[in-house]
Amino acid sequence: MHAIKSILVVVDPTVERDLAIDRARQIAKATAAKVNLFINNANSLNQHTYMYEGIDPDFFLQQRKLFTSHNRHILEKIAAEFAAQNISTTTDFEEKHHLAESIIEQTRKVQADLVIKSTHHHNLIQRSLITNTDWRLIRKCPAPLLLVKPRVWAAAGKIVTAADPLHAKSEQSRLDHELLETTEFLASSLQQEPHVFHSYFPFVSTLLGAGAEFTEGMARIREHHADKLRKLLGNHRIADKNIELSRGELAPTLIDYLLATNANLLVIGALSRSVMERAIVGDTAEKILENSPCDVLVLKPRHKP
Repeated sequence: MHAIKSILVVVDPTVERDLAIDRARQIAKATAAKVNLFINNANSLNQHTYMYEGIDPDFFLQQRKLFTSHNRHILEKIAAEFAAQNISTTTDFEEKHHLAESIIEQTRKVQADLVIKSTHHHNLIQRSLITNTDWRLIRKCPAPLLLVKPRVWAAAGKIVTAADPLHAKSEQSRLDHELLETTEFLASSLQQEPHVFHSYFPFVSTLLGAGAEFTEGMARIREHHADKLRKLLGNHRIADKNIELSRGELAPTLIDYLLATNANLLVIGALSRSVMERAIVGDTAEKILENSPCDVLVLKPRHKP
C-alpha cells in the first residue's frame, strides 16, 4: 500500500461510539482520502410472517420507514462531522441479510483502498471479538481490511508488522515486502514509529546435544533467522532498534511485543490457503486476532499486472 484514496467505513448502528469512525477520520485527514460511510442493517420487518398475522400492513410500512430513517440519520450525522473537517464523504445504506457479502460488494462499488470495521462485544453471551463476518472478510475482502479494537490510539504509538523471511513460497516473500511498504507508508502518514517483528520457535531435539553444544546450536539457528531478516529488510527504512527477533511461539511472543511497545496497529498478511493449511495455521491466526491489544490490518498479495 503506497496510497489511500478511498476508504470504506462499516458503521455499526448498534453501538453508541464506533471507533472505526475515529480511525477513518484520522487516516482520511492524513491521506486526503475520500470516505464512504456504509451501514448494512437487515430489517426483519421486510418480510411478513405468520407471527405478524392480524397486524395492519400500514404498521409494517411505517416501521420500515422509521427503521430506514434512523439508519440514514446516523450516517448523515457522521457525514456532517466529517464535512466540518473538510473530509469528502458519501453515505450508503443497505438491508441485506449477509453482512460480509454486502461489505465485499460495497468495497468493489466504491473501489475502496481500505476497509475499516470495528470488532467489539455485542453482548455478554458473545465473547469473541472476531466474528464469522470478520473471518469471511479476512479471506475474501478485495481491499486491505483494518479491524479496529475497542481502544483509543496512543499519541506516540507504534505500527508493527509481523514478517516471515524464511517462508518458502515466493508469494509470501512478495507479501512480506508489501507489509513492510505499508507499515512504512502508514507510519510516515500517521506520524507513528515503524517496527518489525519476527519470532522463531526451533524444534528442540537430542540432535542439539546438551550444554555448550546446545547453546551453540541455538545460536546458529538464531543467526540463520537474523540473516534472513536482514536480507528482507535490506531496502526498507526500519531503524535497527525497531527490529525485534524473538525466540518463542509466534502468538504469545508477538502479543507480548505489542504490549511492550505500546503498539497502535499490527500489520499482518493473509494468503489463500488450502483447507489443510487453514486447519494448521488457523489456531495461531485466531489467537493473534483475538488477543491483539491493538488494531489489526490484514493485507493480501497484490495481483501481478
